[in-house]
Amino acid sequence: MNKIQYHYTNLAKQIFILICFLYILLRFIIMVEIIVYKIEGYYEATNIPLTLLLYGVLFTFLICLFRGHKFCYSTYDESKLIYHNTLLRTKKTLHLENAKLAVLDTFGVKFFASQNADPKTEQPIFFLPFFRDGIVEAVQIDKFYKMLKANEDIRVVKKFKVLPGYSNKWKFVTIAYGFLAVIFFMSCATPITVIIVLFQNH
Repeated sequence: MNKIQYHYTNLAKQIFILICFLYILLRFIIMVEIIVYKIEGYYEATNIPLTLLLYGVLFTFLICLFRGHKFCYSTYDESKLIYHNTLLRTKKTLHLENAKLAVLDTFGVKFFASQNADPKTEQPIFFLPFFRDGIVEAVQIDKFYKMLKANEDIRVVKKFKVLPGYSNKWKFVTIAYGFLAVIFFMSCATPITVIIVLFQNH
C-alpha cells in the first residue's frame, strides 16, 4: 500500500525543542548534585520521588514533541484509506467506494458520502489531516490527490494553490522558533555555572 507520512514543521522548531531538553537536563543535573552532595538548605527541602517524576514527565513530553510527527501516518490503495495513530494504537478506515466528494482545504482532506454535500454544514465521513505535530509530505499527498482525481466516482475540490504548511507565511513561524531557541540557549549559561560551582566546591 502507498503511504502518507508527516515530517517536522521546520528545523528551527526541532532545535528549539532540543535546547529546551538541554536546559531541563542541566536543571536535572543540578538536582542530582544537590542530592549527592546533600547541599544544606536545598537537600532537606527536596522531595526526591516527586522531583524525579516531574523530570520524567518533562523529558517524556519533550521527546513526544520532538518525534510527534512520527506517531501518525496513513496508508491507502485504490479501494481504501487507513489513518494510523501509533501513539494511541488506533486506526480509522475509509472504503473509497463510500466517498463521493473529497474536499482539500487548509486543514486536510474531508470526505463526504454525497457529491452535493455542503462542507460548511455537513460532517465528513472521514478526515485526513495535513498537520499532526508536523506537516504532511508534499510528494506523497500529491500522489494521493492524483489518484483521487483519476477516480471517476469521486468529485475532488481543492481550495488552495500552495499546500498548507509550505507557503511563505510559515517563514515567520520559523523565525519565531529561532528567536525562542536563542533565548533558551542563552538561559543555559546560568545552570551550567551552578553545576560547575557545585562540582568544584565538593
